[in-house]
Amino acid sequence: DACLLNEAIAKAIWVLSMLGENLHQTSSRDETLILVEETKKMLIEVSDDDLLNYNLMTDSSKIMAMKFLSRLEVPLVMTNSDFFPIVVLQMVKLTLLHGM
Repeated sequence: DACLLNEAIAKAIWVLSMLGENLHQTSSRDETLILVEETKKMLIEVSDDDLLNYNLMTDSSKIMAMKFLSRLEVPLVMTNSDFFPIVVLQMVKLTLLHGM
């Protein structure tokens, strides 16, 4: 049921905000493209070897945030596909800043 999915998404976003990960649910296409470009700039500095040898994520709040972000993916594809790239980009940024 879409209503239950939307409620679950809202709760996950609230939990993420409590973990310090604030997502902009109302991003326009232009804002999403800006986030894509910011993420590309971060990735330019990382080689394939760097990724293969990346440190493990040790911050428990960031690990929990990644779990919630990953669990948002399927419901978002089903209910709010415009918000999906923002979640994926946040996961990439968390990985680059805090490890895998």
